[in-house]
Amino acid sequence: MGRHMELSKIVDLEQIKRDITPREKAVANIQVRGNRFFSLFTKHLKPYGISEVQFNVLKMLNTKHPEPLSAGEISKLLISQASDVTRIIDRMLKKGLVSRDVPQENRRMILISLTDEGLKKVEETKHVVKGIVGATQVWSDEEVDILNKLLDKLE
Repeated sequence: MGRHMELSKIVDLEQIKRDITPREKAVANIQVRGNRFFSLFTKHLKPYGISEVQFNVLKMLNTKHPEPLSAGEISKLLISQASDVTRIIDRMLKKGLVSRDVPQENRRMILISLTDEGLKKVEETKHVVKGIVGATQVWSDEEVDILNKLLDKLE
């Protein structure tokens, strides 16, 4: 058969589809579709030199601007570990997108704010979400409401 066997000869995809429960299919669907949306974001944000996670941090900061957000708040909103958020913020600091401040009254708190460069990046990338949202036009408004309710239940 040679080294390059066809996938269908190695894995019986129809058998997998028969053996999977509807709940397993739902989990697999969420994973696959989520990865596709993540890839779309990555592809569309590449020209702007920011990652999908950095994009999300910029959006968060923009909603509170000019007020800062604490690194802890950003961590909770991203559902990431604090060490990950520190690395993300460090990269954004190097790019001049955010500034970091440690208040005198609470030296353990780290406040993060958008810089002018960060605001500019938010403006430049606004259309990215609109483009990706276009992929959801296959759903009716009612279906979108149902999907949101279903996904919110996973919280």
